[in-house]
Amino acid sequence: MKKLTALIASTFILLSACNNPIVIPANLAVTLPANQNFIISATAPGTPGMETASPAPSATATLTPSPLPSATPTETPSRTPVPTRKSPYPVALGTPLIDMGFSPISPDNLQQLRPVFSVLATYPRHATISADGQTLFLSTSSGLFMYNRKGKVLGQWRNIFTTALACENCLSTNRDGSRVAVITRQAGDWEAQVYDIMGEEAVLALPPLPIDKSYHGIPNEASIAISPDGKYLAFRAGSITLRVIDLETGLQVLGYDRAVNGITFTPDGANFVIHGGREMLFYNISTWKQRANLLLPREDTPYTFSSDGKYLAIALPTKMRIFTVEKLQILREINVPPSNADTRQWQISFADNNTLEGYAIRWDGSNTTATVETGQWNIDTGEKLRLETVTTESPNALEYLWGAPLPLPTNTNELEAGSQVYNAFRFISDGLLLVNSPHSACWLKLPTGESTCFKDANQVLFAQDGTVLTEVLGNSNTSLTNRAGEVVIKVEGTYRIAAINRNGEWAFINTGFSADLYTKGKILPQESAKGRPQGFAENGNLIVFTALEAENTYTINIVDKKTGNTIDQKKDNFLYKPILMTADGSIYYMQNELGNNQTVLNVIDPLTRHTTEITRLALPAKPGPFTLSTTGLFAIGQQDGAVIIVTQDGGQSASFQAAESAIDALSFSLDGRYLAVASAEGMRVYAILPKIK
Repeated sequence: MKKLTALIASTFILLSACNNPIVIPANLAVTLPANQNFIISATAPGTPGMETASPAPSATATLTPSPLPSATPTETPSRTPVPTRKSPYPVALGTPLIDMGFSPISPDNLQQLRPVFSVLATYPRHATISADGQTLFLSTSSGLFMYNRKGKVLGQWRNIFTTALACENCLSTNRDGSRVAVITRQAGDWEAQVYDIMGEEAVLALPPLPIDKSYHGIPNEASIAISPDGKYLAFRAGSITLRVIDLETGLQVLGYDRAVNGITFTPDGANFVIHGGREMLFYNISTWKQRANLLLPREDTPYTFSSDGKYLAIALPTKMRIFTVEKLQILREINVPPSNADTRQWQISFADNNTLEGYAIRWDGSNTTATVETGQWNIDTGEKLRLETVTTESPNALEYLWGAPLPLPTNTNELEAGSQVYNAFRFISDGLLLVNSPHSACWLKLPTGESTCFKDANQVLFAQDGTVLTEVLGNSNTSLTNRAGEVVIKVEGTYRIAAINRNGEWAFINTGFSADLYTKGKILPQESAKGRPQGFAENGNLIVFTALEAENTYTINIVDKKTGNTIDQKKDNFLYKPILMTADGSIYYMQNELGNNQTVLNVIDPLTRHTTEITRLALPAKPGPFTLSTTGLFAIGQQDGAVIIVTQDGGQSASFQAAESAIDALSFSLDGRYLAVASAEGMRVYAILPKIK
């Protein structure tokens, strides 16, 4: 737990009481307070184990590039239950992946693309509690979980996700937990989804509502809230303004076009509240007219409503203020000693309508030991019921406030959990996938379920196709050594290795001011380019690498492996990092055209070295890694977790949602039937499932 909390010390978790924000450090393990909705940053895992996705994708939530219904329905939405179709996929690590005769992936069959292999790290993202305080929904990196007050899992749905952003309201539920709403990304669109909970089933209550394409990856970029009676749905995302819709009539009852941090309905269902900046705006639901507003001390001031909706509490470092919701007048101010604890950040919730609970945490400089303060106060009298301070290595604010632990499935496996950097990620053959994160290298034999792994927590590993090399930093040099400890490549200077080629005979070095190529048997660089190392690729005869020479100015360097000499160098602007090279020497790279907000896909001809534009893509999110299949398809990963599939000539494209956080690595199998995708939550392998007749 010490290592885990140190890793995520720089992130934070946003919690909200009935969609009301409370800020706590992300160092905490996660359980949740009563009568509260919480928003949990997904920038780092909360549990070190890895989770395999359930083999039960629902027919109610599909990965489809087809158009979706309007965000403002004009007819009463259907509530006909859609049964969940069971499937043997995705299989877990160690389970053979049975080939069902999967077809090659193409833009035409992308709606049939499903994960067939999955290794996911399970960590919390967002949570919400029903207004009656009895049911809690927790969105995680491996699906949505539902708990009762004792922490028992009442349901789990591995096909329902919230996007991996810190937001006050990305998940919401009604009074009794029978309806839940999420806002997420789906195939390059923000999308609102509303599910009815029917026992262990979660079925779509109405068609998903596409909202907006644009994605910036910023906190509170999206919000959703459903009223306690389940009648009204409020949502916003991207550049689209806030809308509130009557789900029975399909009509919009309120619009709001100013900046929004979060939205909520008070637990009694009488008020709709918009939190924007320091301001809280209160709307009467019976008239949808603004009736009052409240100015918070700070934009991130924690606040919570009592379960009867009569009181609003806000937390300052050294005091609690209680307001009546009816008139927004201060009922009481409670001082919390010591008076000099001006950096203290509380989480607060109502244990009952008259008792306020608080939890605050402060970490030491190394983020290994935390000072935790917990308290309870009677809001009628202002009496302190309890105030305690403890020191612990594994604080759990949410368990304290919710009153019960929330078990999440964890599996021990050989892959490095939570890695977002890959030194290698590629199919070596149709069924053999190499996954090389900084401290782990695994060869996964998907058809048999076997795996071969090396791990080293203290050294960085670089994998060849068949074995692993270790980066060793000396006093005056850097070496790549094999498993026997023999030096394969030696670099003069203690520089970090950026990449190696597939047989380990070339190393790409980051000196901090130049991008150098070293080869086996030589202690000086074979070639060097000014600037920071960026992309690296090869074929049988050539190496291509890019370097950031100056602000937004890059060089593309092509090196002959036989001579070690640069045979061509080009300059270009606003390049994205990834670069590809095919067997015939064609070089592909992406470029940002700022004026038109487009991503340009280019190719350098292997004979003439002339650069040609293939296509321009108006991507909703920033592109990341990309790969090219032997069947002539590009797969481009994006910051929002979507992947766009583009034909090699740029003539046809389609998108699907591969993850809920940024895509970190991609690889097609050699036959083009599998696409492996890695992100912060883990990795999945996708294939085209046959249609069910």
